[in-house]
Amino acid sequence: MMQKSFRALVILPCAAALILGVSAAQAAAVKSEPFAIPFAFQVEKRTLPAGEYRVEQAQGLDVAMLVNTKTGQKVGIVRPPATHEPGKVKLVFKGNILTQIR
Repeated sequence: MMQKSFRALVILPCAAALILGVSAAQAAAVKSEPFAIPFAFQVEKRTLPAGEYRVEQAQGLDVAMLVNTKTGQKVGIVRPPATHEPGKVKLVFKGNILTQIR
């Protein structure tokens, strides 16, 4: 009887930690390498300055964050869920307006 109680006290917390750890790993953000945008541009009705940026996206979400690496300023843009290659990103501009992040 003591042995069963001891197993329950050890195995249940370990199983819970494993399940929570997997959930946290699945929710981790995917980040691109930093890249330079050499001109001011517009995204989601906001004008952002030229500078170094990166893209961050949580697994399974449709919104990516474009982050200015110097100021930390962020703006969200709709993007298909993490269908890209981790660490790489492609921006599509029409004039100085950012229209897509792939």
